Amino acid sequence: MGRMGQRLRVGGHAKCTLHLDGLDYLGEIENISLGGALVKLNDEVPKRVKPGFTCGLRLCGTQETNPVEYTCRVARRGAAIVGVQILELNYGETTH
Repeated sequence: MGRMGQRLRVGGHAKCTLHLDGLDYLGEIENISLGGALVKLNDEVPKRVKPGFTCGLRLCGTQETNPVEYTCRVARRGAAIVGVQILELNYGETTH
């Protein structure tokens, strides 16, 4: 565990899917806290994706096998890394 700012972050490396701008990106959680997560993606993020975009974050699985998805907002982005702010937990539904 490490501290970044005022929030406690836990190292991750769990597989995840980031639903962003109409597409699914596979990746893994670098770290996660109650307020957000840092996600390392397998593919490059389109340049049109900017901080403020709403997205969905699903941990380990598909909508059928793991119906838990977080509604998030992109806080920062790099070529293949996205920092998200967690806004809401959606269980059993996908809003994106």
